[in-house]
Amino acid sequence: AASEEEDIPEDFEDVAHRYLPRSVFGFIVGASETDSALRDNFESFGQWSFLPRYLADVSGRNQATTLFGRGYAAPFGIAPMGASALAAYRGDLVLAEAAKAANVPMIMSASSLIRMEEIQQAGCHWYQAYQPGEPERILKLIDRVEAAGFETFVLTVDIPVPANRENNVRSGYSMPLKMTPRLIWDSVSHPGWLLGTWFRTIQNHGMPHFENMDAHRGPPILSKNLIRQVGARDQL
Repeated sequence: AASEEEDIPEDFEDVAHRYLPRSVFGFIVGASETDSALRDNFESFGQWSFLPRYLADVSGRNQATTLFGRGYAAPFGIAPMGASALAAYRGDLVLAEAAKAANVPMIMSASSLIRMEEIQQAGCHWYQAYQPGEPERILKLIDRVEAAGFETFVLTVDIPVPANRENNVRSGYSMPLKMTPRLIWDSVSHPGWLLGTWFRTIQNHGMPHFENMDAHRGPPILSKNLIRQVGARDQL
């Protein structure tokens, strides 16, 4: 498989590649193992095309739709991405505010690093959960999500066991973050991200934690004994 250093096709990815440490960029742009599922998705979408119809009245065109009782300007939105706050300062809030401004849905990731209550206040109404197979933990989490004001609960069913993200190994990304010489150099060599995202977060908000996996605060992203407690998820 081509490395994440090569064949970057889009302008936004080129900017992100220069700004972000290699490990963080690799986490965002990659997929599991050989990236085959990612390529398949692009190829599947590539099989569809728009068919223009000329000399047709398009003055009343409208993409608006209603999803779960709320009206949106378009039938698509922002999908959940864990650890968004590593990619940009207060990344989840940036996404929520952008979605609100465009009036499209934004789904908050359970792996986000900002408290769900803050993200909901920024305009996010969808919460995406990785449910453990333990009813007591599930019910407590649902109570918290409801109390925070979320309207749509998205149950994720795609990972009964953790994905094998070999691309993360190649790029040096791990969770928890491990302060290896490679990661330290990777951070220092990207001063914009180091100062504008990482140090700014630490200075203003302290060490990022997994805030929303459970009804209570999770561990910090720099932790020697971090375990993502998905419980008996393979029994769901």
